[in-house]
Amino acid sequence: MFKSVKGLLGHSMSFEIKGMIAPVFTPVNEEGQPDFVNIPDYLTFLQNNGVKGILVGGTTGEAASFTAVERMNVFRAFRKVAKALGLKIILQVGGASLPDVITMAQCAEEMKADAIMTLPELYFKPQSTEQLVNYLKIVSKAAPSLPLIYYHFPMMSGVQVKNVPEFFKMASSIINFKGMKADLDVALQLQSQLRTDQRIFIGNHMLAPAAVVGFDSSIATVTNLFPGLVESLIEVSKAGKLEKIKPYQMKLNALVAAITSHGEFLPAMKAAMPMVTGINVGAPRRPLEPLTKQKMNELHDSLKKLNFGRMK
Repeated sequence: MFKSVKGLLGHSMSFEIKGMIAPVFTPVNEEGQPDFVNIPDYLTFLQNNGVKGILVGGTTGEAASFTAVERMNVFRAFRKVAKALGLKIILQVGGASLPDVITMAQCAEEMKADAIMTLPELYFKPQSTEQLVNYLKIVSKAAPSLPLIYYHFPMMSGVQVKNVPEFFKMASSIINFKGMKADLDVALQLQSQLRTDQRIFIGNHMLAPAAVVGFDSSIATVTNLFPGLVESLIEVSKAGKLEKIKPYQMKLNALVAAITSHGEFLPAMKAAMPMVTGINVGAPRRPLEPLTKQKMNELHDSLKKLNFGRMK
């Protein structure tokens, strides 16, 4: 067992972000550059459909494919619109060199974001729980007034947390550590440890099982496309309406399966976004490959069959 990392005493910082959070796509133009024209319509659509806040710079936002300067410009563009609409905004600052991570965290602090989230170090991966928590301490000090959320995504980061409860206990010594984005198996390990000011945000579309057992806050890509369905699914699950839970979850499962059957997860989701909502977020940025014209047509037909595709 690793020694506990000593953090700042007390946990008085409030944390009010909860509910349905959308990890937004980063819109790009035909040249692959960030494009902010559709952000007002994009965020208005989300707000009108029950979304409480947004995460900028996550996996859905392709943060790893943008420079730190580009990411900060994207932060500012989303922050301006989100604040005007009253949406909470979380900025994901990890996935870059530590100096850049610190710079992005400082940028989040300066623009008065509602929270920051960070991945672990991705190349010189932490070899112990203590190393990981020390990394979080460095990031937290760059944005000392903002709540900090750890982004636990080992499938992409390659960073495994062998003892999740021990990690969470150690990380909670950091005054502004407020939780994690993770899947339900991790959330269940931490249920008895969570303080009232901490949260686990479920990171995939299996939202009904999570809500049934008390995890009703989420940051899932599908929220961008189907916020109304996601909201209804969570509400019936929280209310224990068993006769409705299964149909809603099965519908969401079918939509995800239909979209991802035509390409890689993110390029397919990004292609489906205008087909479902009318909001164009552009193609994925390299190195991801956009869907071919044939795949786009097949995707559109699949969505139409499920009554979620718009007319051409």
